[in-house]
Amino acid sequence: MQKVFVWLGVKPENRSLLVTINLSFFFSGLMMVMLGVILPYIRDDHALSYTQAGMMFSTHQFGNLTAVLTAGALPYVIWRKKSTLILGAGSTLGLVLAVLAGNPFLLMIAFAMTGIGRGTFANVCNSVNAEIAGNKAAALNVLHSGYAMGALLSPIVVFAYVTIFGVPGWRLAPATVAACLATAWILIACSKLPEVPPKKEKGALTFLKQRNFWIPAMLLFFYLAVEVSIIGWFVLYFLDIGVLPSWLSGLVPTLLWSMIMVGRIVVAAVSLRVRNKNMLLLVMTIAAMISFAGLLLSATAVPSVIFLILLGLSMAGVYPTTIASMTGENSAVSIGFTIAIATAGGILMPIIIGAVADFRSISEAIGLLLVGLLVVVVFVVVKIVDERKMDKT
Repeated sequence: MQKVFVWLGVKPENRSLLVTINLSFFFSGLMMVMLGVILPYIRDDHALSYTQAGMMFSTHQFGNLTAVLTAGALPYVIWRKKSTLILGAGSTLGLVLAVLAGNPFLLMIAFAMTGIGRGTFANVCNSVNAEIAGNKAAALNVLHSGYAMGALLSPIVVFAYVTIFGVPGWRLAPATVAACLATAWILIACSKLPEVPPKKEKGALTFLKQRNFWIPAMLLFFYLAVEVSIIGWFVLYFLDIGVLPSWLSGLVPTLLWSMIMVGRIVVAAVSLRVRNKNMLLLVMTIAAMISFAGLLLSATAVPSVIFLILLGLSMAGVYPTTIASMTGENSAVSIGFTIAIATAGGILMPIIIGAVADFRSISEAIGLLLVGLLVVVVFVVVKIVDERKMDKT
């Protein structure tokens, strides 16, 4: 363990804090994916419509966006530790309320609270991780690998409880993760979390007038709309269409996140040798669209699983590669605006999917995501053409 700390460039006095931060992010990954896995059980218990189920995902994303925006300003008012503890408690309280809630309104509040907690943990874990690690790139990869590990283990936790205790056992899964997040909350409260907030970045919002800001921002708007809907809706989708066995449907997020982890490693290695990030982006988005189309056309389990694997691999590097390929005023402020715009896509699309599923069918509603991926490919092409024009001028 000491060798790891040395490799990451972490001073002895900050090592316990780094463990706390990584553990908190791991638990956050467990929580995020679990919401989609337990939704079929919540729907059955409360007789939710598809529209109401979609609103659960949307309120979670709205809570996440609220936390991202608030967490940047609140530390200047009440300092970092207090703001982290106040907002971060939303994860634990939201999961408890999701288990105990007796109506859809309380469920939406619960999902929004989990989003606030998730956004808070994401903000503080990423920022503090960068502050205390000398080898920032390596530390960031370790941090996000832990998050992905939590995400892929989450469905297995639910599956284990349901297998052992029957359908009512699903409630034990969010209760367990709530206890884990409460432990993380206590560890953060007892930690030496740096109280001095980061310096405010100065500069005008001139990037808002630039095409090379809006094109990738809108690309990510549609991409995150698709990604959030896939992660949130796929368990319910496969359960309802009956292509996969019920036990395998519940483990779809584990399969996707496993492939996303592998895909990100591959993309990271390939990107070192590929100078033109836009062409890499084009290949990934076209592959994702083809894989998704194949998934929609699959009528049996084997091709469905194959296309799920291809989809996870092809989607893995789209978000980070888009951010890395942004040109112009690529400041923290512009990145923050880009993430906010992208998150708005994740708020809107789940509701649209739910409404279409109620009006038409879940299959036709999920089919809309193929249109979303097509729009993503179009924006990648527009990005390539626009940047070539700019290079010539």
